[in-house]
Amino acid sequence: MIKYTKYYVLGMRVEDVANDNVHKGHRARMKDKFGKSNFKGWEPHQVLEYILHLCIPRVDTNETAHNLINQFGGFANVFKVSKEQLCKVEGVGKVTADFIYTLGHFVRYYNEVRFKMKRFVLDSESCEQYMINLFDGLEREHFFIICLNARNEVIFQEDIFEGSFDSIDIDLPRILRIAVKNDASYVVMAHNHPSGIAIASDADIVSTSTIMKALNMCNIKLLDHIIVADGKCVSVRNEMLERG
Repeated sequence: MIKYTKYYVLGMRVEDVANDNVHKGHRARMKDKFGKSNFKGWEPHQVLEYILHLCIPRVDTNETAHNLINQFGGFANVFKVSKEQLCKVEGVGKVTADFIYTLGHFVRYYNEVRFKMKRFVLDSESCEQYMINLFDGLEREHFFIICLNARNEVIFQEDIFEGSFDSIDIDLPRILRIAVKNDASYVVMAHNHPSGIAIASDADIVSTSTIMKALNMCNIKLLDHIIVADGKCVSVRNEMLERG
């Protein structure tokens, strides 16, 4: 007769109890480290490992953090993919995928609110990074209108259209209403190409020209129409000048 007494403690294998104690100790040390320095000086996989503690009880999350970063090519990319993609990574279940996906959108919402709370000066130097941040994590094509005052400060921005993976419809009357309602002196338009190709199409040129003329009739100047793709920006206005 096989005796299990020496191998089990309260229904758990001795080796599982030992591993559980090791993980608890490691988590306690990470929590203490975070309390002293927040995430300053941490490696990306350590930050993700610590975050995963919030949704994965007891299990070692170090390997899962490495799996996620390796699978999607970086820490930030982990929070840009769909829940379905997350669930394909070893160590990630539905609850964890929901948590990561929600956290990514929470950060994006926070940034949107933060930008609305302060007057951000949008000039030629800051424009590119502003636009890249604006479209970060969006998987479908979106169209933003950004209203500026006479000092080039952002006073309002809105994501006014969401299209398919590679196409979008533009509502000219709505653009005019938003610009006039917010008493804009200048307007910057921007949309993304999720396909990853930052090239102004003929349709982009035509629509930009039409909107520019309509805004001019309202004494509002269209500063530019920016296309964002794969972390790069293209100026439709510059493309129009080059084409003459």
